[in-house]
Amino acid sequence: MYFYWAIIAPILPAVAIFLSAVIINEKKRLRLLLLSILCVFNIYISFNLINIFRRDYNGDLSIFPLSNYIAYIIIINAVFLSFSLLLLMKLDAVKQNRFIISAQSFFCKLKKSIFMLEKTTDKLLSIFLLFCLFYVVGFINLYIHEFGHAMADVLVGTYYEEIRIYLFLQGWAAGHLLGSDEFLLLKSNIISFGGLVAECLFASISLFIILRKKEKNSFTWLLSIVISMLFLNRVALYFTFPQFLNINSDVLSLVNTGWDPWMLFFIFFPFLIMTFALTLKLISRLYKTSLKSNKKFLIIYFLSLTTYIVVLNVLKLIDEFITPLVSFSFY
Repeated sequence: MYFYWAIIAPILPAVAIFLSAVIINEKKRLRLLLLSILCVFNIYISFNLINIFRRDYNGDLSIFPLSNYIAYIIIINAVFLSFSLLLLMKLDAVKQNRFIISAQSFFCKLKKSIFMLEKTTDKLLSIFLLFCLFYVVGFINLYIHEFGHAMADVLVGTYYEEIRIYLFLQGWAAGHLLGSDEFLLLKSNIISFGGLVAECLFASISLFIILRKKEKNSFTWLLSIVISMLFLNRVALYFTFPQFLNINSDVLSLVNTGWDPWMLFFIFFPFLIMTFALTLKLISRLYKTSLKSNKKFLIIYFLSLTTYIVVLNVLKLIDEFITPLVSFSFY
């Protein structure tokens, strides 16, 4: 089972706009955040617009031919812009809405429940909530990684065919290299590094914004740990070892184009050590500033991560052997 980018594209900013309305109380901060969401979304759809133009030009029509896609982005933008302006104009009324108050209360309880470890039910709930957080951040991570490859396709003058995100959080961006000039190998390398650059940039900017806050609560530290693990640590591991184990990956693609595997190892290994050190420092800050010493949160944290990995592998088995029997693909 996989999700096509055309379905995911408007869902992510829509969720971001809703969460902004629930969490942010200051109109100035909310205005800035909504403007950022709309700008990022329009940068994203602009790349898709260029991509669809190139596909149409080469006779490879996508799910959205160019004229349909222009109408699609105008409608989506109009909806997002109208909702954002209405939200800013009626912010006080929105904050007094029963549904928004309930959502705020729900998220507050979730944040507190992650650190309630006195009873067995509290521990199980913490594991479940942490797993959900891992999955959501992991999904965003994978989507940014694959879009990084697709964006690199567009930047080097070619186009991509589709982006797929699988239920068990693996994905791929099918590209199409054009031409046979002397820069073809360079273009291929740029595309292979595209995912790495995209997710590292997103993680660095996110961590800068989160850690820049003067007052940090326990959830802030936790979110920074999850981002550093699933973005920075994962991508460093992904580019350090797979070439020696012959695992299908971006780094193996680089080796197949002529890169020496040991050179790639020595390039990314120091980065791996740095990201591990950063993650341990963030975990240490979480303990010192937010948790009591008698709380065994570290055990819960790594148990949740283990659960996350096991469940994803179970989903992969289901996806390989069961879902082919039923049509579950999204287009």
